[in-house]
Amino acid sequence: MFITTGLSHGDPTLSAWVDESVIVDGSRCPTGTYTLAAVVAKAAAVGTTRDVVRALTLTRGGRLHWVDESGKRRDRIAAAIAALELSVIVVAGSPVQRAKQERARRCCLERLLQELSSTGVREVCLESRTATPDRRDLSLVESARRKGLIPRGFRVGFARPRDEPMLWIPDAVAGAVTASRLGEPRWQLAMSEILTEHEVEVR
Repeated sequence: MFITTGLSHGDPTLSAWVDESVIVDGSRCPTGTYTLAAVVAKAAAVGTTRDVVRALTLTRGGRLHWVDESGKRRDRIAAAIAALELSVIVVAGSPVQRAKQERARRCCLERLLQELSSTGVREVCLESRTATPDRRDLSLVESARRKGLIPRGFRVGFARPRDEPMLWIPDAVAGAVTASRLGEPRWQLAMSEILTEHEVEVR
């Protein structure tokens, strides 16, 4: 299932879009960190939000990608996100070993789904990686349902950034959180009013 649009206009159900950022084997963050960022928005705000982030791109038909942006551009992007009608939930897990990134993702994703469910989110769109890791994510979703961490009606799907501008926002947020852990906190601080962060231990 692919979620590439918001819910119907006026539907009070919340949706979330999720992306990740990873630090492994870094001298400035020796334990490593796996960060999942979820942007939560109401259906009525999704269209305007897409327009705002599209307007931030440098070329028509292009996309925002945090790792490709300059410091000045990141300042502008972080400020624009902070002004949007949305909230952000971040789950950061450590330690992270290069060979065990999927374990870190599972720990973080399970906690993130639980947090999203508790805030009323019922639809989640993850950035699609490839078919095999997407299936692993769906397997974890089913496990979370069996554990009672999320309700039966909680839906999870996938989209690619080229098709869904809402995914550009968690990409930027996750990048800002990673930058903060590497010693540059200004972008995360710029979004602090809309951001809630949770720490998990990677088991």
